[in-house]
Amino acid sequence: MDMALRHALLGLLTHQPATGYALNATFKAQMIHFWNAHHTQIYRELLKMEEEALVSAEHVSQQELPDKKIYSITDQGREELINWLRQPTSFQPKMKDENLLRVSLLQLLPVEEAIRYIEETKAHHEQVAQQIRLFQEEHQSDEDTLGYLLTSEYAIRMMENYAGWADWAIEQIQVRNEKHVT
Repeated sequence: MDMALRHALLGLLTHQPATGYALNATFKAQMIHFWNAHHTQIYRELLKMEEEALVSAEHVSQQELPDKKIYSITDQGREELINWLRQPTSFQPKMKDENLLRVSLLQLLPVEEAIRYIEETKAHHEQVAQQIRLFQEEHQSDEDTLGYLLTSEYAIRMMENYAGWADWAIEQIQVRNEKHVT
């Protein structure tokens, strides 16, 4: 059971009732920079939470579209979420990162190719930071949660930090190359 996904969904439902489709869209828009889940995982978890009475579902019949369920957090679900928030966490960083694995092996490539790889990943990180900023400008309001504000800003700073690190890394590659050339 993916407890973090469960708690993320319960957290989203504290704002307003929503369909699985709407929760998936909101999840992708607001949490993509720190968590990911496939829509099938989301629907599966919603069904489990309904069985456990953490959410309730209102069945809505539609004429020309498939019927839908609108999920709401229950008192039991809110209590579960608050209890989870109050539990201590181990704060163990997750460093399973394919990009860093590749970076750790860049010495196997020609210098120009290693620099190009760092430049491409830097550009990607800058693009993600810009996308988050644009989303904030278009969608963020005073009604947004403190959590959304804090996590989106964290994501931007992570992306910018990577870009700064990339400049440093390129400089290190060039300095080491110059030492080996001369």
